[in-house]
Amino acid sequence: MGNFVVVPSFHRRVKILNGDVDEISINSQPTAVECKNYRVYYNAISNIESSLWLDIKNRKKHKSQTNRIQTTRYNILTFIPKNLFEQFHRVANIYFATLIALNWVPVINAVSKTVAFIPLTVILVITAIKDLVEDLKRWRSDVNINKQITEVYDKTSRTFIQCKWQDLSVGSIVRVHVGQTVPADILLISSTSCEGTCYLDTAAIDGETNLKQKIIPSCFLNLSKPEETSFELQCDPPNEDIYHFHGRITLSSETKIYPCDNNNILLRGCVLRITDYVDGIIVYAGNQTKVIKSSKKTSSKHSRIEKYINRDVLFSSVTLLFLCLLGAGLSLRLERSFGDKWIYVPFILDNPFQNAAGHFFASALRFLILFQVMVPIALYVSLDIVRVLQMYRIGRDKNLKYEHPISCRTFTINEDLGQIGYIFSDKTGTITQNKLIFRTVSIGGLQYSNRFELPKEHDPLVHHFLTTLAICNTSFMVHEQRELMYRLDYQPRYEGDNADDLVLCQAASDFGVRMISRSAKTIVVRYINSTDTQKEDIEYEILCLLPFDSSRRRMSIIVRANNKIYLYIKGAETYILPNLSDANDWNLKAITEQHSIEFADQGYRSLLVAYREISLEDFETWFERYQNAANSLDNREEAIAEAANGIEVNLMLAGLTAVEDKLQDGVPKAIATLRCAGIKIWLLTGDKQATALSTAQAASLINMTKTVNIDNDTSSQNDASTVTTWDFSETAQAQLKQRTHMIYYSSKLNEIDQPLDIQHQAIIDEIRTSETIARISEDIIAQKLPVCLVVTGDDLVLILRYRRKEFIRVAGQCQSVIFCRVSATQKRELVTTAKSVFKHRILAIGDGANDVGMIRQSHCGVAVYGREGSQAVAAGDFAVDRFECLLYLLLVHGAWCFTRTSELILYTFMHNCQFVFVIFYYQLFNGYSGIACLHSMYLILYTSLFTVLPQCAAALFDEHISAERALHEPELYQNPFPPLSNIDTLRKENYDAFVIKSINSATLLKSLEPCETINLDMYNLIKKQNTSEPFKYIYQQESINDVTSLKPLLPCFGLFSQEPLSLYLGILRFSSNKNQFYLVGSKSPLYKSISTTS
Repeated sequence: MGNFVVVPSFHRRVKILNGDVDEISINSQPTAVECKNYRVYYNAISNIESSLWLDIKNRKKHKSQTNRIQTTRYNILTFIPKNLFEQFHRVANIYFATLIALNWVPVINAVSKTVAFIPLTVILVITAIKDLVEDLKRWRSDVNINKQITEVYDKTSRTFIQCKWQDLSVGSIVRVHVGQTVPADILLISSTSCEGTCYLDTAAIDGETNLKQKIIPSCFLNLSKPEETSFELQCDPPNEDIYHFHGRITLSSETKIYPCDNNNILLRGCVLRITDYVDGIIVYAGNQTKVIKSSKKTSSKHSRIEKYINRDVLFSSVTLLFLCLLGAGLSLRLERSFGDKWIYVPFILDNPFQNAAGHFFASALRFLILFQVMVPIALYVSLDIVRVLQMYRIGRDKNLKYEHPISCRTFTINEDLGQIGYIFSDKTGTITQNKLIFRTVSIGGLQYSNRFELPKEHDPLVHHFLTTLAICNTSFMVHEQRELMYRLDYQPRYEGDNADDLVLCQAASDFGVRMISRSAKTIVVRYINSTDTQKEDIEYEILCLLPFDSSRRRMSIIVRANNKIYLYIKGAETYILPNLSDANDWNLKAITEQHSIEFADQGYRSLLVAYREISLEDFETWFERYQNAANSLDNREEAIAEAANGIEVNLMLAGLTAVEDKLQDGVPKAIATLRCAGIKIWLLTGDKQATALSTAQAASLINMTKTVNIDNDTSSQNDASTVTTWDFSETAQAQLKQRTHMIYYSSKLNEIDQPLDIQHQAIIDEIRTSETIARISEDIIAQKLPVCLVVTGDDLVLILRYRRKEFIRVAGQCQSVIFCRVSATQKRELVTTAKSVFKHRILAIGDGANDVGMIRQSHCGVAVYGREGSQAVAAGDFAVDRFECLLYLLLVHGAWCFTRTSELILYTFMHNCQFVFVIFYYQLFNGYSGIACLHSMYLILYTSLFTVLPQCAAALFDEHISAERALHEPELYQNPFPPLSNIDTLRKENYDAFVIKSINSATLLKSLEPCETINLDMYNLIKKQNTSEPFKYIYQQESINDVTSLKPLLPCFGLFSQEPLSLYLGILRFSSNKNQFYLVGSKSPLYKSISTTS
């Protein structure tokens, strides 16, 4: 298979022996640069004197990375010990195990030793079975994948032979045929395509359905047998980033370094299309491949409700400690006072300790075992089960399914969906369809919508404009039949990963300038006259391609044709206009800018197109600088961007494009409804301000008469002082008068166009005298004027640097906020700052790679299935088809999950507290002996089974409001509970109220009606009535939830006999003298302890 070796980070001197690497000596310390490199040598051992640097930390033999994957966690020998070890990392299991161990001590034994094992054993066994089933599925999947067959190059026979995936290793050269899956991350070295390209289906990796074009590195293009060539590949260490790859190749026969990037790498899991076959060298194999690494789970998010649980668990622990100490103290006092008179007390206590300390300690431990349910550790298990089932129901809801069903990737934040206060939304592809429609172009100050409007003879400006649209992109052609491309009427089918590139490339084709062929080094463009009678094919040599990214906001390509070198560029106005040459016609520039404003007012997205001719000397000088940046393995993107700034200057303006991106169906209604629900929506987009405002207005996000613009003077110094002044445009008197007075005041706040009343004049004076945003008074913030705040990316840079929290606090008072020309980093920083300022939960929604940062930083991240890949889907907690799905997700499921989970938690604490206090009161009748008043089975299962099942059923099926009402009355989202109950969140006072209720219900012995209670046993009461009557008794009128949603479950209970039914409901009875105590387990806050006369 050829000699090869992988060189990871830190290095040690080694010798290669039969494919294994044996350590022989430590020679010297590696350099800092070497420590960051990952190298693959192929047929290059002689060039490095049969020795290489390997991991200095690895003292063992180092073998090359194989392609065998193993995702299982256990094997036959390690399953039981490892699984138990993992489970006992949970505090709940340690807590129960400790109490079980204490219960085996005879002096403090409180319940049956055998019964005490049941709850913990059941939990451990169920969890172990679940883990085993999941691991078996992973094992079967691993076996099927590892045994797949591919072809690998055998150096001995110099042919490709069949080989299993698991037998491949780093440095192997594999051959992938059309329709086959790539077995590892490989560097493309040859292809049957004469252009040196291949096409991949990456749907299994990023979800994109369009084909991707990969290109052979230039150093391999002219090699007839690259598999017999010696070379060294230096690249990034294995990582999970599937969208970036940095490397450089050095051939043994040359000293020149060739860069390689993500366009040259084929990732594991891709499927080869169109191309017959390709060859490639494995760079990352097995568990080191990017796909396997990226599939690892990210850190989970936690809902706000968990903070309240932890607080209440701590309070319950303190209460438990107090009851144990109190009971032990009373027991000690009673024993010291009457122990010599009550001869049965020592017998009951069975206390071997003769001193007070021993008696006190033993009694405290006995009460700890008896009152153990005071701390509801099992609540975490119940909560996880309920959350999973809630998420299952959400995932199967047909109201959230369009082309794709909703995807739920996490179940720990269900409740947060019902507490959203702010939505940070991307624009393109999130509230718009991202299905671009070409509308018009502006060339030379004139607008054209089709080729027939162009001049009969293309002038140079039109030629350069259309050429830019045709070649300045990453699109490529899919040739169904190659001979068709030579026909005059040939219409190529373009593919690509950028929607703007595709629509503009197709527009150029419609205008008669068609890209008909593209290879790694050349592009062939066909120019057709307006009458479709003549054609001219021109071949452009690709000298350099500077790709688009969210920071540069432009893309350029440098080509050579007819011995002339041109740079063609298209991008945002804010980056193109400052770099125009002084030789431009400034009248043409003014007209083009006016057209840009008109396009933006219509909601069109626009890009400026420019070009320049470059001399050979200037290009060679710049290209040397560019190659140094391209060969860098550290911060390559930043280095290339800096190099590009040196060539993308002195541009000649060619024209302007306009494409339309329509809103998704239902977006205006969804935004209006969400705003009625009290949720504020912030729009973050990379588009210009006018386009963003037009889209926001169409989406019912703003009223154009009510806007506030932060507009810092761009000529001012870039320091904190530029943030202290604002340029407002708002409805100052909208709350007092029907007519609107617009306020305009510049960065120095020295001019007001409209007269103001005394109140608003005072507001303006207050702002005028403010030195910083932080000094804006609370009175001003309290006005909450119905305005929309508009901020540009340049202003945001200074705001985030100097006044981020103050700005976010003030912006939060506006009805909506729009951020224009913002980058992915700024989106993430805005969400991070908002999380630290606002008490409400933050939801971020987007569809592209530039939205991943804010989606991950938000409390709830929602991704939209779109045309920009699946990076956002992989990062999001939920994935939906459309923006309008947020309506049902938040207002219905969010409100349901929040109320259900809140009540589950409160009632769990109440059940346990009531149960403990009833047992504690029972100690009054047995001399604080610590004797259980119930059978051990009832004592253990009451809070772990009898009361859990009804609560979980309610947490899954209860609906405090119907879905229709939630959508028609969105105001209920902020107050989801009925007015009679004051529970709008899990506040401390609500927990205290429920605890007090549980103590009262445990203390109060309330009788039924005399005719029904004289000598009436609870079992007979249930037998006397039909099966629904106990529910009528349990669910009082003051119960928070509506029992009608549980009526479908009642016939299920009729299948049981009456006595088991009473046990299922948690109705337990115990007697002491003439008092009979009943515990009724349900979700009602009004449990009853009933006293009857025997």
